[in-house]
Amino acid sequence: MAQTSTCLAGLALVMTLLGSVVSLWAQNFGIVDGASLLTLDWERGEYRGRPTVHGYINNRSVMVANNFQVTVEGLDATGTVISTTVDRVPGDLAPGSRSYFEVLVPTTSNYRVSLSSYSWVDFDCRR
Repeated sequence: MAQTSTCLAGLALVMTLLGSVVSLWAQNFGIVDGASLLTLDWERGEYRGRPTVHGYINNRSVMVANNFQVTVEGLDATGTVISTTVDRVPGDLAPGSRSYFEVLVPTTSNYRVSLSSYSWVDFDCRR
């Protein structure tokens, strides 16, 4: 009986320790999706007689971001995508700042604009 109690106590200890390690891996330490930290303000425009979508990428994070790709989907009157234009926006975007973009697009009745790609800059302080 004493041997069974010791075995169960040991098993309980192992399960407690393993449970702590597994839950540690599941933590995200407050990392937030960039969709709420990088926002777009845009409007329709024209450049040399051609339609454009132009505006700003806003960085509301505390990190530098870069490698932006803006996707502009041209929509017909029913909301169906009839064209897609992807353009790169160069440069680093500091925390709390914004960057201008302008994309030449086909003429459509409406547009949907999204930030399809970006990178967070990782500064390695150990160098």
